[in-house]
Amino acid sequence: MLRTRHLLRLVRDVCGFAVVNRAWWILPLMALLAIITVFIVVGQAAAPYTLYTVF
Repeated sequence: MLRTRHLLRLVRDVCGFAVVNRAWWILPLMALLAIITVFIVVGQAAAPYTLYTVF
């Protein structure tokens, strides 16, 4: 719960920074990094099942 709260505060702070400084390029970059992170986590969870079926 503490990590989630910290993550949400970090996202809110970065979004606030982007709005105040008109650095709109940061928001799509954050979204892209979040999507890549989700793919890595899901890929690591699914890797044993996909590799064992190949061999």
